[in-house]
Amino acid sequence: MNGSMKELMDKIFAEGKKCGFSDMEIFVSEGDSFEVKIYEQEIDSYKVADSKGMGFRGVMNGKMGYSYTEKIADDSIALLLSGARQNAELSDSKEQDVIFGGSKEYKAVRSYYPKLDDVTVAEKIEFAKKMERTAKAFDRRIKSCPYCLFGSNTGSGRIYNTKGLDLGSKSNSMFCYVEALAQDGDDFSDGLAICDENDYEKFDPDKLAKEAAVKALSYLGTKPIKTGQYKAIIENIAVSDILAAVSSCFSARTVQKGMSFLKGRLGTEVASMCVTLVDDPFKDGQGGTASFDGEGVATMYKEVISKGILKTYLHNSKSAKIDGVLSTGNASRSYKSNISIAPTNLYITPGTRSLDELEKAMGDGIVISEVAALHSGFDAISGDFSLPAKGHVVKNGNKAEYFRQITISGNFFNMIKDITEVGCDLSFGTNGSIGSPSLLISNISVAGE
Repeated sequence: MNGSMKELMDKIFAEGKKCGFSDMEIFVSEGDSFEVKIYEQEIDSYKVADSKGMGFRGVMNGKMGYSYTEKIADDSIALLLSGARQNAELSDSKEQDVIFGGSKEYKAVRSYYPKLDDVTVAEKIEFAKKMERTAKAFDRRIKSCPYCLFGSNTGSGRIYNTKGLDLGSKSNSMFCYVEALAQDGDDFSDGLAICDENDYEKFDPDKLAKEAAVKALSYLGTKPIKTGQYKAIIENIAVSDILAAVSSCFSARTVQKGMSFLKGRLGTEVASMCVTLVDDPFKDGQGGTASFDGEGVATMYKEVISKGILKTYLHNSKSAKIDGVLSTGNASRSYKSNISIAPTNLYITPGTRSLDELEKAMGDGIVISEVAALHSGFDAISGDFSLPAKGHVVKNGNKAEYFRQITISGNFFNMIKDITEVGCDLSFGTNGSIGSPSLLISNISVAGE
């Protein structure tokens, strides 16, 4: 922390004492982002943004009050303290948040990659243009790339409180997407390819463009498969999307409010014994990698589900106190928000066989490559889902015809009991911090033709 920032924080604490606050805490967040979208080799949109803010919370008469400001300066102090005092006076919560003094030890993590910041704006723009050029040149039926984007983010945060806590973190990331649109007569289909890595050398515009184009072309002229029950493989990115939609069920606060199917299920079988779901804050380069959480509690690796058995919920200090356990280091916050709960890097641990090997093991069945409408077709409380999907048929262990315009339905918690094998192809897809390998499932319901 630089001298001027520490001086400002000390002033806030001094003035806060005069106002009647006992314990106090400040969370400072800074970040910048870049995004360029290309269409027909021209810049379709160009966004550069930076954000900075400071969140304050303090205890007054046993109640916690919150406030924030986007102006980090001396003349914001009075409004910051006044807002928190009013917020505390209005609080009627029986269980209050606490100001944490610090853990004994914090594990070092790697969440910042200096070389990513060396990639120039010109390089990012040219990368996106090359993805579009390559995709359109791949096949005459690729008519356009309606979504061709390159982006990057850098952020830092710091927690400082009156109990002596002073912790800082820094992270950055880089990502790109390309969507190819194919047309044959009156038939259209699309394909998407994604890259989210911490090493720019692993970004390959030609590979991504061809992947998107091949996906788009594969679904031209395809039809739904027949309605019925099928053995199925759900590919890694589709599983990560589904897991992200249901992830709030693992939050202890959601459980305590009676809004999770997992209420009362600790120590019981909730998945197939081949499923181990971990929350891993130490995984390099992922969106949730951190040595401490939003309260300054040291993060920890934990098995949420271990060989099918539910072992723990995700806790912050408040939920842990209610349940009489220790925090799992899953407090989450922004400078604008109160303390909540979120996973760090939540994923199903991979097995040993590739997607091709899972197809061989399945014999006959289907592969679900993409799902859609998770915002409307998924009930995060019960786990029930009804989702549009597409993929391909497998016959005698070999890829056969592609299909689309089907709907898969069921319940997430029943589905994970039907998993017979987990693949080795762990991917975090578009979610950054929630991932999965491909999953072989004994039975899934399909509504088709």
